[in-house]
Amino acid sequence: MTGDTPTTTRPARILMYTAHFAPQYSGAALQALTLAKELRERGHIVEFMTNHWPGLEPHAVVEGFAVRRLEAGRGRKHRELRLWMNMSRYVWERRADFDILHSHGAYFTNAFVGPLARALGKRSVIKASLASDDLAELGRSRAGRIHRFMLSRIDACVAISRDLVDEFRVGGLAHDSIHFIPNGVDTSRFRRATPEEGLDARRSLKLPTDRPVVLFVGVLDQRKNILWLAQQWIAHRGFGTNALLVAVGPQARDDEGGKLRRQLSELAQANPTHFALHDFHADVTTYYRCADLLVLPSAREGLPNVVLEAMACGLPCAAARTSGSRELIVEGETGHTFEPDDAAEMGRAVTGCLCAGNTMGDRALQRAQTHYSIEAIADRYQDLYTRIMGAR
Repeated sequence: MTGDTPTTTRPARILMYTAHFAPQYSGAALQALTLAKELRERGHIVEFMTNHWPGLEPHAVVEGFAVRRLEAGRGRKHRELRLWMNMSRYVWERRADFDILHSHGAYFTNAFVGPLARALGKRSVIKASLASDDLAELGRSRAGRIHRFMLSRIDACVAISRDLVDEFRVGGLAHDSIHFIPNGVDTSRFRRATPEEGLDARRSLKLPTDRPVVLFVGVLDQRKNILWLAQQWIAHRGFGTNALLVAVGPQARDDEGGKLRRQLSELAQANPTHFALHDFHADVTTYYRCADLLVLPSAREGLPNVVLEAMACGLPCAAARTSGSRELIVEGETGHTFEPDDAAEMGRAVTGCLCAGNTMGDRALQRAQTHYSIEAIADRYQDLYTRIMGAR
């Protein structure tokens, strides 16, 4: 399907939903925004709705897209009920403006877009983004059965990895409603740097120019396993690579008081020759330009954006052998994988990638451009929208 001539006969009007949206950091939201930009270039109309979080205005414009932030409940239980009520009211008021409700995330709360769209005569798409998470309790409890029912009212369930395809099927969703469409990457923004650009990037970030730089990009939280990575890198003195590990990412929302970030900062201050922690920047392209390798130790993923971005920048990747990363990385050709929490195997993966020189990076770049460019992924969504809009 990728690369086929788009069959859309008129622009689709799409209302996308994601629980977190800019200025909050969210991998799902970043992927949604990347797709929305490409769809807008093709003449489609895209708006966003998201949860309203403290300190943010109810209405906003983000990179030219209208954003409506909706209040959820304030209690610890059943917060989704108020969100659903406000979502219903908003979509009802704007019902003439949209054809499709598209949720980025397939959690219990997100699945409400299915019955809501059907009640209003609209179409719906939902995308599961994290293996063993979005659909973990599907059908296993009363809430899980409600979750499955709501998903059954959705026209197209999108899985970004083969594991998530299986999770939808095991959860009891109709096979013809399940579609495999991976995440995409903007290959014009994320591109291979010239040697001069690489040197300039290192100088601007005050990074060494005479040794390898290994990069971690992601939220500083337990799931990403960044503390373990930093500790193992320091304990094993970079596994004999003479490389500096540089971590860049926002503080996690659940890191109350910044305890984890403080631990990482203390490790960096005590071991500056091995580990550096940089403040998060929304545009991380400069970091990819100065890196020799991306390392991702997280034990649970969907189809990690950072691996796609690194590949598009011509970097090999060493990643924990988890859902998504197993599909993106061709073992021994575009990078290496390792068992989660296995420091020795991670060391061998890192060493293997760095010793391969540019060969792995060349293959990673070609794979990203061929299979995961946002243009190719948007073709598939455009075709999907056309089919569900034409279905009776």
